[in-house]
Amino acid sequence: MGKIVSAYLIIEATPSDADRFREYEQQSLPLVLKYGGEPLARDTDSLPIERDDRPAIAVVIRFPDKQAVLNYFDAPEYQPLRKFRQSFTEARALVIES
Repeated sequence: MGKIVSAYLIIEATPSDADRFREYEQQSLPLVLKYGGEPLARDTDSLPIERDDRPAIAVVIRFPDKQAVLNYFDAPEYQPLRKFRQSFTEARALVIES
């Protein structure tokens, strides 16, 4: 492997309230962009392979590197949105680099 080009944030989310989740996405997008994120994919009909469950929503966001992802997640202005999302969404996130 050569130089790290990007970090990809892969999110699986299953909200209990779709309207509130749309509100969360609208409010969080400007912060994603501010911290160098670029949304690449959003799918509400993902194909599970080697698993039995399927998230309601799967998202892929490209960032410059892992530190940029951490800067986004740890940003003071994101914390209220994070708590808001956690109040009605079961989610898993993973960061990989290429």
